[in-house]
Amino acid sequence: WYRQAPGGSLQWVSFINTLSSITSYAPAVQGRATVSRDNSRSESALSLRALHPRDSARYFCA
Repeated sequence: WYRQAPGGSLQWVSFINTLSSITSYAPAVQGRATVSRDNSRSESALSLRALHPRDSARYFCA
């Protein structure tokens, strides 16, 4: 997952491995984010808690 704040550049947020579901998070969201995936539906989801103003951005799955 990536995000882009208005007028900002793309920032990496999170990764989840296709086969093993190993996850990794950027320090800015560590402890507040959860990424998941459903391979049978080709879907991924990102949840972010305890939001801060700096979290305001467009989020992209890539």
